[in-house]
Amino acid sequence: MKPFWQCLRVSTACLVFAVSAQSSDGARPVYSAATILPGESRQSGPLSPGMLMSIYGEHLGPEAACNGSADAHAREQPNPQRRNQTLIEIQVFPKKLCETEVRVGGVAAGLLYVQAAQINFKVPQEIGVQGTARVQVFHKGQSGPLVTETLAAGQNEESADRLAQRIWESLKQVPWQAAYRPGAGCTVVRIHPALRFGLYGYAFSCGRLKSGLIAESFYYPTGVIEPRVVLRRADFRLANPYAALSDEVEQSLRIRLTRAYGPGTVPDRVYEIGANLPQPGLSWRAGDVTIFLHKNRNFAAPAGVREGVLLVAVRREVLEERELKRELDKAFESSTAIAERVVVADLAKDLSIPELTSRKRTEAETAATLFSILREIDKGERATRAARLVAADHLTVSLGSLLVVRTITKGSEAITEAPDGARVRNRLAAFGVHYTGPGHYSGNMEYDRIFLRRAWNEFPETSWGQRAFLLLQRLSCSFSIGTQGFEAFHSVIQQGQEFLKAYPRTPFRKEQIYNLALANETWWSLSQPEAGDPTVEGAHIDRAAAGRARKNAIDLYEELFRIAPESPEARAGQLVLPRLKLKLGTGERAFFCYSD
Repeated sequence: MKPFWQCLRVSTACLVFAVSAQSSDGARPVYSAATILPGESRQSGPLSPGMLMSIYGEHLGPEAACNGSADAHAREQPNPQRRNQTLIEIQVFPKKLCETEVRVGGVAAGLLYVQAAQINFKVPQEIGVQGTARVQVFHKGQSGPLVTETLAAGQNEESADRLAQRIWESLKQVPWQAAYRPGAGCTVVRIHPALRFGLYGYAFSCGRLKSGLIAESFYYPTGVIEPRVVLRRADFRLANPYAALSDEVEQSLRIRLTRAYGPGTVPDRVYEIGANLPQPGLSWRAGDVTIFLHKNRNFAAPAGVREGVLLVAVRREVLEERELKRELDKAFESSTAIAERVVVADLAKDLSIPELTSRKRTEAETAATLFSILREIDKGERATRAARLVAADHLTVSLGSLLVVRTITKGSEAITEAPDGARVRNRLAAFGVHYTGPGHYSGNMEYDRIFLRRAWNEFPETSWGQRAFLLLQRLSCSFSIGTQGFEAFHSVIQQGQEFLKAYPRTPFRKEQIYNLALANETWWSLSQPEAGDPTVEGAHIDRAAAGRARKNAIDLYEELFRIAPESPEARAGQLVLPRLKLKLGTGERAFFCYSD
Protein backbone atom coordinates (compact mmCIF):
# COMPACT_ATOMS: atom_id res chain seq x y z
CA MET A 1 0.00 0.00 0.00
CA LYS A 2 1.43 3.37 -0.96
CA PRO A 3 1.09 6.39 1.35
CA PHE A 4 -2.10 8.35 0.82
CA TRP A 5 -0.13 11.57 0.52
CA GLN A 6 3.14 12.05 -1.26
CA CYS A 7 6.30 13.95 -0.46
CA LEU A 8 6.25 15.66 -3.86
CA ARG A 9 3.00 17.39 -3.03
CA VAL A 10 4.22 19.03 0.12
CA SER A 11 7.30 21.18 0.15
CA THR A 12 10.58 22.13 -1.46
CA ALA A 13 12.39 20.96 1.65
CA CYS A 14 10.66 17.62 1.24
CA LEU A 15 12.02 17.30 -2.30
CA VAL A 16 15.55 17.91 -1.12
CA PHE A 17 15.27 15.31 1.61
CA ALA A 18 13.67 12.77 -0.70
CA VAL A 19 16.56 13.02 -3.11
CA SER A 20 19.38 13.03 -0.58
CA ALA A 21 18.06 10.55 1.99
CA GLN A 22 20.33 7.57 2.59
CA SER A 23 19.46 5.28 5.50
CA SER A 24 22.25 3.27 7.04
CA ASP A 25 22.96 1.55 10.35
CA GLY A 26 24.30 4.01 12.90
CA ALA A 27 22.96 7.15 11.16
CA ARG A 28 20.94 9.48 13.34
CA PRO A 29 17.54 10.64 12.03
CA VAL A 30 17.65 14.19 10.64
CA TYR A 31 14.62 16.53 10.65
CA SER A 32 13.47 19.84 12.11
CA ALA A 33 10.34 21.70 13.15
CA ALA A 34 10.09 23.08 9.60
CA THR A 35 9.80 19.55 8.19
CA ILE A 36 7.07 18.31 10.55
CA LEU A 37 3.85 19.19 8.70
CA PRO A 38 0.15 18.38 8.85
CA GLY A 39 -0.83 15.77 6.26
CA GLU A 40 -0.88 17.17 2.72
CA SER A 41 0.07 20.65 3.92
CA ARG A 42 2.81 22.92 2.61
CA GLN A 43 3.02 24.85 5.87
CA SER A 44 3.80 23.82 9.40
CA GLY A 45 0.98 23.88 11.93
CA PRO A 46 0.10 22.84 15.48
CA LEU A 47 -0.43 19.25 16.56
CA SER A 48 -3.85 18.04 17.72
CA PRO A 49 -4.97 14.72 19.19
CA GLY A 50 -5.57 12.14 16.45
CA MET A 51 -4.26 14.45 13.71
CA LEU A 52 -2.30 12.95 10.80
CA MET A 53 1.18 14.41 10.41
CA SER A 54 4.27 13.89 8.24
CA ILE A 55 7.96 14.15 9.05
CA TYR A 56 10.44 14.71 6.20
CA GLY A 57 14.16 14.26 6.61
CA GLU A 58 17.02 11.77 6.38
CA HIS A 59 17.65 8.37 7.99
CA LEU A 60 14.09 8.26 9.31
CA GLY A 61 13.58 4.61 8.40
CA PRO A 62 14.53 1.92 5.89
CA GLU A 63 15.10 2.66 2.20
CA ALA A 64 12.24 0.27 1.31
CA ALA A 65 8.97 1.76 2.54
CA CYS A 66 6.92 0.07 5.26
CA ASN A 67 3.15 0.59 5.56
CA GLY A 68 1.29 0.33 8.83
CA SER A 69 -2.14 -1.30 8.70
CA ALA A 70 -4.97 -0.29 11.03
CA ASP A 71 -6.35 -2.84 13.47
CA ALA A 72 -9.65 -3.95 11.92
CA HIS A 73 -11.18 -4.72 15.33
CA ALA A 74 -10.09 -1.76 17.44
CA ARG A 75 -10.97 1.92 17.72
CA GLU A 76 -9.50 4.62 19.92
CA GLN A 77 -11.54 6.79 22.21
CA PRO A 78 -11.25 10.25 20.63
CA ASN A 79 -9.91 13.01 22.82
CA PRO A 80 -13.00 15.00 23.90
CA GLN A 81 -11.06 18.23 23.46
CA ARG A 82 -10.95 17.66 19.68
CA ARG A 83 -14.40 17.05 18.29
CA ASN A 84 -15.52 15.55 14.97
CA GLN A 85 -12.52 13.33 14.38
CA THR A 86 -12.59 11.23 11.23
CA LEU A 87 -12.55 7.45 11.05
CA ILE A 88 -8.84 7.19 10.23
CA GLU A 89 -8.01 9.44 13.20
CA ILE A 90 -9.55 7.01 15.71
CA GLN A 91 -8.15 3.85 14.12
CA VAL A 92 -5.34 1.99 15.85
CA PHE A 93 -2.00 1.82 14.02
CA PRO A 94 1.22 0.09 15.10
CA LYS A 95 3.40 2.06 17.49
CA LYS A 96 6.58 0.60 16.03
CA LEU A 97 7.18 -0.16 12.36
CA CYS A 98 10.35 -1.41 10.64
CA GLU A 99 12.45 -0.55 13.70
CA THR A 100 11.12 3.01 13.68
CA GLU A 101 9.21 4.81 16.42
CA VAL A 102 7.84 8.36 16.81
CA ARG A 103 7.13 9.77 20.26
CA VAL A 104 5.04 12.87 20.90
CA GLY A 105 5.30 14.19 24.43
CA GLY A 106 6.85 10.87 25.37
CA VAL A 107 3.86 8.87 24.01
CA ALA A 108 4.33 6.52 21.04
CA ALA A 109 2.41 7.63 17.96
CA GLY A 110 0.59 5.38 15.49
CA LEU A 111 2.64 4.82 12.33
CA LEU A 112 1.02 4.68 8.89
CA TYR A 113 4.12 4.87 6.69
CA VAL A 114 7.86 4.74 7.31
CA GLN A 115 10.72 5.32 4.87
CA ALA A 116 14.16 6.90 4.98
CA ALA A 117 12.87 10.30 3.81
CA GLN A 118 9.34 10.34 5.20
CA ILE A 119 7.19 9.19 8.10
CA ASN A 120 3.40 9.48 8.26
CA PHE A 121 2.11 9.26 11.84
CA LYS A 122 -0.96 9.92 13.96
CA VAL A 123 -0.73 12.19 17.01
CA PRO A 124 -1.64 10.21 20.17
CA GLN A 125 -5.10 10.92 21.63
CA GLU A 126 -3.49 11.44 25.06
CA ILE A 127 -1.78 14.63 23.93
CA GLY A 128 -3.27 17.87 25.23
CA VAL A 129 -4.54 20.82 23.23
CA GLN A 130 -2.56 23.60 24.89
CA GLY A 131 1.10 24.38 25.33
CA THR A 132 3.79 22.37 23.57
CA ALA A 133 5.02 18.82 23.13
CA ARG A 134 8.35 17.48 21.98
CA VAL A 135 8.56 15.16 18.95
CA GLN A 136 11.38 12.65 18.52
CA VAL A 137 12.12 9.90 15.98
CA PHE A 138 13.96 6.65 16.80
CA HIS A 139 15.32 4.27 14.15
CA LYS A 140 17.47 1.20 14.81
CA GLY A 141 18.45 2.44 18.19
CA GLN A 142 19.44 5.91 16.97
CA SER A 143 17.47 8.93 18.16
CA GLY A 144 16.80 12.16 16.31
CA PRO A 145 16.60 15.63 17.86
CA LEU A 146 13.87 16.63 20.28
CA VAL A 147 11.73 19.12 18.35
CA THR A 148 9.22 21.30 20.17
CA GLU A 149 5.80 21.61 18.53
CA THR A 150 2.81 23.76 19.48
CA LEU A 151 -0.42 22.04 20.52
CA ALA A 152 -3.93 23.20 19.62
CA ALA A 153 -7.48 21.93 19.78
CA GLY A 154 -7.76 22.00 15.99
CA GLN A 155 -11.48 21.39 16.24
CA ASN A 156 -13.52 20.81 13.13
CA GLU A 157 -16.58 23.00 13.29
CA GLU A 158 -18.69 20.20 11.85
CA SER A 159 -18.32 16.51 11.15
CA ALA A 160 -17.41 15.25 7.69
CA ASP A 161 -20.95 13.95 7.17
CA ARG A 162 -22.47 17.26 8.19
CA LEU A 163 -20.12 19.18 5.87
CA ALA A 164 -21.07 16.86 3.03
CA GLN A 165 -24.75 17.40 3.83
CA ARG A 166 -24.27 21.18 3.77
CA ILE A 167 -22.58 20.97 0.35
CA TRP A 168 -25.38 18.73 -0.87
CA GLU A 169 -28.07 21.13 0.36
CA SER A 170 -26.24 24.13 -1.10
CA LEU A 171 -25.95 22.34 -4.44
CA LYS A 172 -29.69 21.76 -4.59
CA GLN A 173 -30.34 25.44 -3.83
CA VAL A 174 -28.16 26.92 -6.60
CA PRO A 175 -30.30 29.51 -8.48
CA TRP A 176 -29.27 28.41 -11.97
CA GLN A 177 -29.58 31.00 -14.73
CA ALA A 178 -30.03 33.82 -12.19
CA ALA A 179 -28.89 37.18 -13.55
CA TYR A 180 -25.69 38.59 -12.13
CA ARG A 181 -26.11 41.25 -9.45
CA PRO A 182 -23.01 42.98 -8.04
CA GLY A 183 -22.44 42.22 -4.40
CA ALA A 184 -19.91 41.51 -1.69
CA GLY A 185 -17.30 38.98 -2.70
CA CYS A 186 -17.95 39.46 -6.43
CA THR A 187 -15.30 40.52 -8.91
CA VAL A 188 -15.13 41.07 -12.64
CA VAL A 189 -12.85 38.56 -14.32
CA ARG A 190 -10.71 39.60 -17.28
CA ILE A 191 -10.11 36.82 -19.77
CA HIS A 192 -6.49 35.89 -20.36
CA PRO A 193 -5.72 34.99 -24.00
CA ALA A 194 -4.89 31.43 -23.02
CA LEU A 195 -8.12 31.02 -21.00
CA ARG A 196 -11.02 31.76 -23.28
CA PHE A 197 -14.56 30.41 -23.33
CA GLY A 198 -15.98 27.20 -21.94
CA LEU A 199 -15.28 26.68 -18.25
CA TYR A 200 -12.91 29.66 -18.25
CA GLY A 201 -15.38 31.96 -19.98
CA TYR A 202 -17.08 33.48 -16.95
CA ALA A 203 -17.28 37.24 -16.58
CA PHE A 204 -17.87 37.50 -12.83
CA SER A 205 -17.08 35.27 -9.85
CA CYS A 206 -18.54 35.54 -6.36
CA GLY A 207 -17.23 33.73 -3.29
CA ARG A 208 -18.36 33.32 0.29
CA LEU A 209 -17.05 31.50 3.37
CA LYS A 210 -19.52 30.05 5.86
CA SER A 211 -19.24 27.31 8.48
CA GLY A 212 -16.13 25.71 7.06
CA LEU A 213 -17.25 25.82 3.41
CA ILE A 214 -16.14 28.02 0.52
CA ALA A 215 -18.82 28.45 -2.14
CA GLU A 216 -18.11 30.17 -5.44
CA SER A 217 -20.58 31.21 -8.13
CA PHE A 218 -19.58 31.93 -11.73
CA TYR A 219 -21.59 34.06 -14.14
CA TYR A 220 -21.27 33.70 -17.92
CA PRO A 221 -22.24 36.01 -20.81
CA THR A 222 -24.90 34.54 -23.06
CA GLY A 223 -27.29 35.58 -25.83
CA VAL A 224 -26.27 37.07 -29.17
CA ILE A 225 -29.45 39.12 -29.70
CA GLU A 226 -30.17 40.16 -26.12
CA PRO A 227 -27.02 39.39 -24.16
CA ARG A 228 -27.03 38.98 -20.38
CA VAL A 229 -24.82 37.46 -17.66
CA VAL A 230 -26.21 34.45 -15.78
CA LEU A 231 -25.17 31.89 -13.18
CA ARG A 232 -23.95 28.70 -14.85
CA ARG A 233 -21.32 27.21 -12.55
CA ALA A 234 -21.06 26.63 -8.79
CA ASP A 235 -18.02 25.32 -6.85
CA PHE A 236 -17.91 24.00 -3.30
CA ARG A 237 -14.82 23.11 -1.26
CA LEU A 238 -13.62 22.97 2.33
CA ALA A 239 -12.01 25.97 3.97
CA ASN A 240 -9.77 23.45 5.73
CA PRO A 241 -8.52 20.95 3.10
CA TYR A 242 -7.06 18.61 5.76
CA ALA A 243 -6.71 15.25 4.00
CA ALA A 244 -8.50 12.98 6.46
CA LEU A 245 -11.51 15.27 6.71
CA SER A 246 -11.53 15.90 2.96
CA ASP A 247 -11.49 12.18 2.16
CA GLU A 248 -14.51 11.50 4.35
CA VAL A 249 -16.44 14.44 2.91
CA GLU A 250 -15.69 13.16 -0.58
CA GLN A 251 -16.86 9.64 0.26
CA SER A 252 -20.04 10.97 1.84
CA LEU A 253 -20.80 13.17 -1.20
CA ARG A 254 -20.12 10.28 -3.55
CA ILE A 255 -22.73 8.18 -1.73
CA ARG A 256 -25.32 10.97 -1.98
CA LEU A 257 -24.63 11.63 -5.66
CA THR A 258 -24.77 7.94 -6.55
CA ARG A 259 -28.06 7.47 -4.74
CA ALA A 260 -29.56 10.46 -6.54
CA TYR A 261 -28.13 10.04 -10.06
CA GLY A 262 -26.71 6.53 -10.37
CA PRO A 263 -23.09 5.43 -10.77
CA GLY A 264 -20.66 8.20 -11.65
CA THR A 265 -18.50 8.21 -14.77
CA VAL A 266 -14.85 9.24 -15.14
CA PRO A 267 -14.69 12.68 -16.84
CA ASP A 268 -12.52 13.17 -19.89
CA ARG A 269 -9.68 15.27 -18.44
CA VAL A 270 -11.56 18.41 -17.54
CA TYR A 271 -8.28 20.09 -16.67
CA GLU A 272 -9.85 23.54 -16.22
CA ILE A 273 -11.30 22.49 -12.86
CA GLY A 274 -8.50 20.10 -11.91
CA ALA A 275 -10.42 16.95 -12.91
CA ASN A 276 -7.33 15.60 -14.60
CA LEU A 277 -5.10 12.56 -14.34
CA PRO A 278 -4.10 10.82 -12.18
CA GLN A 279 -7.18 11.59 -10.03
CA PRO A 280 -9.98 12.92 -12.29
CA GLY A 281 -12.67 11.81 -9.85
CA LEU A 282 -16.22 11.09 -11.04
CA SER A 283 -19.04 13.03 -12.69
CA TRP A 284 -22.83 12.75 -12.71
CA ARG A 285 -25.57 14.16 -14.95
CA ALA A 286 -28.45 15.86 -13.16
CA GLY A 287 -30.73 17.18 -15.90
CA ASP A 288 -29.01 20.17 -17.50
CA VAL A 289 -26.25 20.16 -14.89
CA THR A 290 -23.09 18.03 -14.76
CA ILE A 291 -21.51 17.53 -11.34
CA PHE A 292 -17.80 16.83 -10.93
CA LEU A 293 -16.35 15.50 -7.67
CA HIS A 294 -12.64 14.96 -7.12
CA LYS A 295 -9.56 15.62 -4.97
CA ASN A 296 -8.36 18.79 -6.63
CA ARG A 297 -4.59 18.76 -6.22
CA ASN A 298 -3.87 20.90 -9.27
CA PHE A 299 -3.04 24.52 -9.91
CA ALA A 300 -6.47 25.58 -11.13
CA ALA A 301 -8.01 28.99 -11.79
CA PRO A 302 -9.46 31.02 -10.22
CA ALA A 303 -8.50 30.13 -6.66
CA GLY A 304 -4.87 29.09 -7.13
CA VAL A 305 -3.71 25.89 -5.45
CA ARG A 306 -6.73 23.95 -4.30
CA GLU A 307 -6.34 20.84 -2.23
CA GLY A 308 -8.96 18.56 -0.84
CA VAL A 309 -12.41 17.65 -2.02
CA LEU A 310 -13.88 19.85 -4.74
CA LEU A 311 -17.41 19.69 -6.12
CA VAL A 312 -18.10 21.63 -9.32
CA ALA A 313 -21.55 21.85 -10.88
CA VAL A 314 -21.78 23.22 -14.44
CA ARG A 315 -24.70 23.95 -16.75
CA ARG A 316 -24.72 22.13 -20.10
CA GLU A 317 -24.40 25.42 -22.03
CA VAL A 318 -20.93 25.95 -20.57
CA LEU A 319 -19.80 22.45 -21.50
CA GLU A 320 -21.33 22.84 -24.97
CA GLU A 321 -19.38 26.07 -25.45
CA ARG A 322 -16.25 24.25 -24.30
CA GLU A 323 -16.80 21.56 -26.95
CA LEU A 324 -17.56 24.18 -29.61
CA LYS A 325 -14.33 25.98 -28.79
CA ARG A 326 -12.38 22.72 -29.13
CA GLU A 327 -14.12 21.98 -32.43
CA LEU A 328 -13.33 25.46 -33.74
CA ASP A 329 -9.68 25.16 -32.71
CA LYS A 330 -9.43 21.93 -34.67
CA ALA A 331 -11.36 23.43 -37.58
CA PHE A 332 -9.03 26.41 -37.83
CA GLU A 333 -5.97 24.18 -37.53
CA SER A 334 -7.24 21.82 -40.22
CA SER A 335 -8.51 24.65 -42.43
CA THR A 336 -5.08 26.27 -42.28
CA ALA A 337 -3.41 23.00 -43.21
CA ILE A 338 -5.99 22.38 -45.95
CA ALA A 339 -5.54 25.91 -47.27
CA GLU A 340 -1.79 25.40 -47.45
CA ARG A 341 -2.26 22.14 -49.34
CA VAL A 342 -4.78 23.79 -51.67
CA VAL A 343 -2.37 26.65 -52.36
CA VAL A 344 0.42 24.21 -53.23
CA ALA A 345 -1.89 22.06 -55.37
CA ASP A 346 -3.27 25.10 -57.21
CA LEU A 347 0.23 26.41 -57.81
CA ALA A 348 1.33 23.07 -59.21
CA LYS A 349 -1.70 23.03 -61.50
CA ASP A 350 -1.45 26.65 -62.66
CA LEU A 351 2.29 26.45 -63.26
CA SER A 352 2.40 22.82 -64.47
CA ILE A 353 5.03 21.96 -61.83
CA PRO A 354 4.11 18.61 -60.27
CA GLU A 355 7.24 18.67 -58.07
CA LEU A 356 5.56 21.28 -55.86
CA THR A 357 3.10 18.73 -54.49
CA SER A 358 5.58 16.03 -53.55
CA ARG A 359 5.53 15.49 -49.80
CA LYS A 360 9.26 15.29 -49.11
CA ARG A 361 12.07 16.71 -51.16
CA THR A 362 15.77 16.87 -50.57
CA GLU A 363 17.61 20.14 -50.33
CA ALA A 364 18.99 19.68 -53.86
CA GLU A 365 15.54 18.91 -55.34
CA THR A 366 13.90 21.86 -53.58
CA ALA A 367 16.66 24.23 -54.69
CA ALA A 368 16.48 22.94 -58.28
CA THR A 369 12.71 23.55 -58.47
CA LEU A 370 13.08 26.98 -56.87
CA PHE A 371 15.78 28.14 -59.27
CA SER A 372 13.83 26.89 -62.28
CA ILE A 373 10.89 29.08 -61.16
CA LEU A 374 13.12 32.06 -60.43
CA ARG A 375 14.54 31.96 -63.97
CA GLU A 376 10.97 32.34 -65.33
CA ILE A 377 9.63 34.63 -62.61
CA ASP A 378 9.28 37.76 -64.81
CA LYS A 379 7.79 36.00 -67.85
CA GLY A 380 4.21 35.33 -68.94
CA GLU A 381 0.79 36.72 -68.03
CA ARG A 382 0.28 38.74 -64.84
CA ALA A 383 -1.62 35.96 -63.10
CA THR A 384 1.14 33.48 -63.96
CA ARG A 385 3.84 35.81 -62.71
CA ALA A 386 1.97 36.30 -59.43
CA ALA A 387 1.63 32.53 -59.06
CA ARG A 388 5.37 32.06 -59.65
CA LEU A 389 6.13 34.57 -56.91
CA VAL A 390 3.89 32.74 -54.42
CA ALA A 391 5.45 29.41 -55.47
CA ALA A 392 8.92 30.88 -55.01
CA ASP A 393 7.96 32.01 -51.53
CA HIS A 394 6.68 28.54 -50.64
CA LEU A 395 9.88 26.88 -51.88
CA THR A 396 12.13 29.45 -50.20
CA VAL A 397 10.45 28.73 -46.87
CA SER A 398 10.73 24.97 -47.46
CA LEU A 399 14.37 25.30 -48.39
CA GLY A 400 14.99 27.24 -45.19
CA SER A 401 13.99 24.16 -43.18
CA LEU A 402 16.52 22.06 -45.13
CA LEU A 403 19.48 24.41 -44.77
CA VAL A 404 19.91 23.71 -41.05
CA VAL A 405 21.28 20.77 -39.10
CA ARG A 406 19.86 19.94 -35.68
CA THR A 407 21.94 18.11 -33.10
CA ILE A 408 21.00 17.26 -29.54
CA THR A 409 23.71 17.16 -26.90
CA LYS A 410 22.85 16.44 -23.26
CA GLY A 411 19.22 17.27 -23.90
CA SER A 412 19.98 20.63 -25.52
CA GLU A 413 19.31 21.24 -29.23
CA ALA A 414 21.90 23.08 -31.31
CA ILE A 415 21.05 24.47 -34.77
CA THR A 416 23.77 25.05 -37.32
CA GLU A 417 23.82 25.80 -41.03
CA ALA A 418 23.89 22.82 -43.40
CA PRO A 419 27.18 22.14 -45.25
CA ASP A 420 25.76 23.41 -48.55
CA GLY A 421 24.02 26.39 -46.96
CA ALA A 422 26.47 29.14 -47.91
CA ARG A 423 26.56 28.13 -51.58
CA VAL A 424 22.73 28.07 -51.83
CA ARG A 425 22.41 31.41 -50.03
CA ASN A 426 24.88 33.03 -52.40
CA ARG A 427 22.89 31.85 -55.43
CA LEU A 428 19.63 33.13 -53.90
CA ALA A 429 21.15 36.53 -53.15
CA ALA A 430 21.22 37.19 -56.91
CA PHE A 431 17.40 37.07 -56.83
CA GLY A 432 17.09 39.38 -53.81
CA VAL A 433 16.66 36.60 -51.23
CA HIS A 434 18.55 36.98 -47.96
CA TYR A 435 18.03 34.50 -45.13
CA THR A 436 18.20 36.18 -41.72
CA GLY A 437 19.23 33.02 -39.86
CA PRO A 438 17.31 30.42 -37.81
CA GLY A 439 14.01 31.74 -36.47
CA HIS A 440 13.49 31.98 -32.73
CA TYR A 441 10.48 29.66 -32.79
CA SER A 442 10.83 27.71 -36.03
CA GLY A 443 14.56 27.03 -35.90
CA ASN A 444 14.55 27.22 -39.71
CA MET A 445 16.40 29.70 -41.91
CA GLU A 446 13.95 32.56 -42.43
CA TYR A 447 13.74 35.36 -44.96
CA ASP A 448 11.74 38.58 -45.32
CA ARG A 449 9.05 37.08 -47.62
CA ILE A 450 10.04 39.38 -50.48
CA PHE A 451 8.29 37.13 -53.01
CA LEU A 452 4.92 37.39 -51.21
CA ARG A 453 5.25 41.16 -51.01
CA ARG A 454 6.06 41.37 -54.69
CA ALA A 455 3.06 39.18 -55.58
CA TRP A 456 0.73 41.54 -53.73
CA ASN A 457 2.38 44.85 -54.63
CA GLU A 458 2.85 44.09 -58.35
CA PHE A 459 -0.26 41.98 -59.09
CA PRO A 460 -2.99 42.97 -56.59
CA GLU A 461 -5.88 42.33 -58.99
CA THR A 462 -4.96 38.66 -59.48
CA SER A 463 -6.15 35.79 -57.33
CA TRP A 464 -2.56 34.92 -56.39
CA GLY A 465 -1.79 38.51 -55.51
CA GLN A 466 -4.78 38.59 -53.17
CA ARG A 467 -3.83 35.27 -51.62
CA ALA A 468 -0.40 36.74 -50.96
CA PHE A 469 -2.06 39.69 -49.20
CA LEU A 470 -3.96 37.37 -46.84
CA LEU A 471 -0.78 35.41 -46.12
CA LEU A 472 1.03 38.65 -45.33
CA GLN A 473 -1.69 39.62 -42.86
CA ARG A 474 -1.36 36.26 -41.13
CA LEU A 475 2.38 36.85 -40.86
CA SER A 476 2.05 40.41 -39.58
CA CYS A 477 3.78 39.59 -36.28
CA SER A 478 6.67 37.82 -38.00
CA PHE A 479 7.44 41.05 -39.81
CA SER A 480 5.32 44.17 -39.80
CA ILE A 481 3.16 44.84 -42.86
CA GLY A 482 2.98 48.43 -41.67
CA THR A 483 4.75 50.75 -39.28
CA GLN A 484 2.73 50.09 -36.12
CA GLY A 485 5.30 48.00 -34.23
CA PHE A 486 3.62 45.69 -31.71
CA GLU A 487 0.20 46.98 -32.69
CA ALA A 488 0.05 45.35 -36.11
CA PHE A 489 -3.76 45.24 -35.85
CA HIS A 490 -3.80 48.90 -36.93
CA SER A 491 -2.15 47.97 -40.24
CA VAL A 492 -4.41 44.96 -40.67
CA ILE A 493 -7.48 47.18 -40.26
CA GLN A 494 -6.26 49.99 -42.49
CA GLN A 495 -4.99 47.79 -45.29
CA GLY A 496 -7.87 45.30 -44.94
CA GLN A 497 -10.45 48.03 -45.38
CA GLU A 498 -8.61 49.38 -48.42
CA PHE A 499 -8.44 45.85 -49.84
CA LEU A 500 -12.22 45.28 -49.56
CA LYS A 501 -12.95 48.73 -50.98
CA ALA A 502 -10.70 48.13 -53.98
CA TYR A 503 -11.81 44.50 -54.54
CA PRO A 504 -15.39 44.13 -53.22
CA ARG A 505 -15.93 40.90 -55.18
CA THR A 506 -12.75 39.18 -54.09
CA PRO A 507 -13.18 35.42 -53.53
CA PHE A 508 -11.45 35.96 -50.18
CA ARG A 509 -14.02 38.37 -48.74
CA LYS A 510 -15.00 36.07 -45.86
CA GLU A 511 -11.39 35.56 -44.80
CA GLN A 512 -10.66 39.29 -44.95
CA ILE A 513 -13.76 40.21 -42.94
CA TYR A 514 -12.70 37.72 -40.28
CA ASN A 515 -9.22 39.25 -40.10
CA LEU A 516 -10.78 42.69 -39.71
CA ALA A 517 -13.12 41.41 -36.98
CA LEU A 518 -10.21 39.84 -35.09
CA ALA A 519 -8.11 43.01 -35.39
CA ASN A 520 -10.92 45.22 -34.09
CA GLU A 521 -11.69 42.75 -31.31
CA THR A 522 -8.03 42.82 -30.28
CA TRP A 523 -8.04 46.60 -30.23
CA TRP A 524 -11.06 46.60 -27.91
CA SER A 525 -9.84 43.77 -25.69
CA LEU A 526 -6.45 45.40 -25.12
CA SER A 527 -8.36 48.24 -23.46
CA GLN A 528 -9.80 45.76 -20.91
CA PRO A 529 -6.71 44.05 -19.45
CA GLU A 530 -6.37 42.15 -16.21
CA ALA A 531 -4.02 43.77 -13.70
CA GLY A 532 -0.47 42.64 -14.38
CA ASP A 533 -1.37 40.97 -17.69
CA PRO A 534 1.94 40.61 -19.59
CA THR A 535 0.13 40.23 -22.91
CA VAL A 536 -0.69 43.95 -23.03
CA GLU A 537 2.89 45.16 -22.61
CA GLY A 538 3.78 47.64 -25.31
CA ALA A 539 0.17 48.54 -26.11
CA HIS A 540 -0.88 52.20 -26.24
CA ILE A 541 -4.67 52.14 -26.41
CA ASP A 542 -7.01 55.10 -26.65
CA ARG A 543 -10.21 53.97 -24.93
CA ALA A 544 -12.53 56.01 -27.14
CA ALA A 545 -10.95 54.52 -30.27
CA ALA A 546 -11.11 51.05 -28.71
CA GLY A 547 -14.82 51.60 -28.09
CA ARG A 548 -15.34 52.28 -31.78
CA ALA A 549 -13.33 49.17 -32.60
CA ARG A 550 -15.73 47.13 -30.42
CA LYS A 551 -18.70 48.32 -32.47
CA ASN A 552 -16.83 47.57 -35.70
CA ALA A 553 -16.03 44.06 -34.49
CA ILE A 554 -19.71 43.45 -33.72
CA ASP A 555 -20.75 44.62 -37.22
CA LEU A 556 -18.09 42.47 -38.89
CA TYR A 557 -18.98 39.29 -36.97
CA GLU A 558 -22.66 39.83 -37.74
CA GLU A 559 -21.81 40.27 -41.42
CA LEU A 560 -19.91 36.98 -41.32
CA PHE A 561 -22.98 35.30 -39.90
CA ARG A 562 -25.08 36.68 -42.76
CA ILE A 563 -22.75 35.66 -45.60
CA ALA A 564 -21.38 32.34 -44.21
CA PRO A 565 -23.40 31.25 -41.14
CA GLU A 566 -21.95 27.71 -40.98
CA SER A 567 -18.32 28.73 -41.37
CA PRO A 568 -15.87 28.40 -38.46
CA GLU A 569 -15.33 32.16 -38.68
CA ALA A 570 -19.03 32.90 -38.14
CA ARG A 571 -19.35 30.34 -35.33
CA ALA A 572 -16.31 31.83 -33.61
CA GLY A 573 -17.98 35.21 -33.85
CA GLN A 574 -21.06 33.85 -32.10
CA LEU A 575 -18.90 32.98 -29.09
CA VAL A 576 -17.56 36.50 -28.65
CA LEU A 577 -20.59 38.58 -29.62
CA PRO A 578 -22.25 38.39 -26.15
CA ARG A 579 -19.06 39.70 -24.55
CA LEU A 580 -18.57 42.42 -27.11
CA LYS A 581 -22.17 43.62 -26.80
CA LEU A 582 -21.88 43.63 -23.00
CA LYS A 583 -18.63 45.64 -23.26
CA LEU A 584 -16.57 42.85 -21.69
CA GLY A 585 -13.03 41.97 -22.70
CA THR A 586 -12.56 38.83 -24.78
CA GLY A 587 -8.82 38.24 -24.34
CA GLU A 588 -8.21 38.34 -28.10
CA ARG A 589 -4.64 39.24 -29.10
CA ALA A 590 -4.59 38.54 -32.85
CA PHE A 591 -2.24 40.90 -34.70
CA PHE A 592 -0.79 42.21 -31.42
CA CYS A 593 2.81 41.13 -31.35
CA TYR A 594 3.47 40.38 -27.70
CA SER A 595 5.82 37.58 -26.67
CA ASP A 596 4.16 34.97 -24.45
